[in-house]
Amino acid sequence: MRARRLSAGERTRIASLGGKARSASLQAARRVAANFRYAALLDLRGAAAGVTRLDSFEDRLPGIYPAEI
Repeated sequence: MRARRLSAGERTRIASLGGKARSASLQAARRVAANFRYAALLDLRGAAAGVTRLDSFEDRLPGIYPAEI
């Protein structure tokens, strides 16, 4: 009954919104699946390497400044 009260343009607009919502939902599902594949890949690599932190340097930071001539 309600569909009869709506104009053809309104019915088209509502159908388009439904299609966009479905498309967004499928895209979100693909992104979630990709994230799980990435997480599984990280698990296969093993634990992350430790990082050595230094509070001070005796000289300039390596790789930041151009080489002196």
